[in-house]
Amino acid sequence: MLSAGPPELGIELGVDATITDDGWLERHLLAPPGLDGPPGILQGGLAAGLAAPIARLVERYRAPLTSIDARLHAPTPLGEPLRALVRSTDEAARYEVETRHGDTRLVSAEVELAGYEPSPRAFDLAELGRSSLPDPVPQHVFPACFICGPEPTHPHGQRMHPRYRRDGAIVQPWVVDPELGDERSVIDPLMISAVLDCPTVWASVDHVYSLGHEGALLAGYHLRLFRDAPVMEPLRVVGRMDDADGAKIRARAVLVDEDGVIYAVVSAFHISVAHLPGRTPVS
Repeated sequence: MLSAGPPELGIELGVDATITDDGWLERHLLAPPGLDGPPGILQGGLAAGLAAPIARLVERYRAPLTSIDARLHAPTPLGEPLRALVRSTDEAARYEVETRHGDTRLVSAEVELAGYEPSPRAFDLAELGRSSLPDPVPQHVFPACFICGPEPTHPHGQRMHPRYRRDGAIVQPWVVDPELGDERSVIDPLMISAVLDCPTVWASVDHVYSLGHEGALLAGYHLRLFRDAPVMEPLRVVGRMDDADGAKIRARAVLVDEDGVIYAVVSAFHISVAHLPGRTPVS
C-alpha cells in the first residue's frame, strides 16, 4: 500500500491499479479509524483533500498543488474498503478524481497540479489573522473530530478548540509537528485541507443553532494554495461566514502567518442539518 498524505495519518492507497471501461485508473483506498469528523466518518476537509494525493499518482512533473474543487456527495466511512479513481482531463495539469464506497460516489473533484496561485484574495481574513487570539472554547458537537475535537482518538489529533471573536469570526493558532510535513519541512496539503474545514463550521454555528439544528456538513470545497507552509512555525487559521440562505451556508477560511502572509484559502459550502450522521467504523 502507498500512503495518501503523511504516513502518520494511516490513509492507504493500493499499489496496484486497474483501468475501468470508462477510462478511470482505480486503486483501493482505506481511511483508518481516528480521522473522524462525525463518529466513524472521515473529516470533511480530509475527504475533499484526498483528491490531491490520488491525482498525484498519475502526475509526472511533481508540480505543487494549485487547487482542489470538490463536491461531497455522501459521508466517507472509516475503516472500510473504498475505491479511488482518477483520470486526466482535456486541460493540462487537471485531473478528475472520485472516491466511492462500492457503487456509491462519495466525493467528486477536479485537481490542478500546476504550481501555486500567484495572488490570494482574502485580505479581510488575513487582517483578522493579525489580531489577538480569543480564548479557546472546547466544542462537544464533534467530540472525536481529528481537527477540532477535544477527545480525538488518533495520536495526531489536533485539538484545535474554536476561538470566537465578538464578530463571530474564528482565529486559531496552529503549529504543525514535523512528521505531518515532508522532507522539506513543508506542511502536507492534505493537512491544510483538513484544518481549514472546521473553522468554517464554527464561524457559522450561530446561524446553525438559530435554525434549531445540531450541526453542519461539508458539501462543497474550493481550496487554493499560494506558497509552502512551514512546519514548527506559528501560523494562524481564520474563518468567517460570508452568507446563508436557510440551511445553505457559505464560509471562507485562510492559513496565514502572524505577519498576514497567506498560504492557503478555502471557500466552503455547508448544509445545516437537524441531526448529524454517525456510524461505528469497522475495526
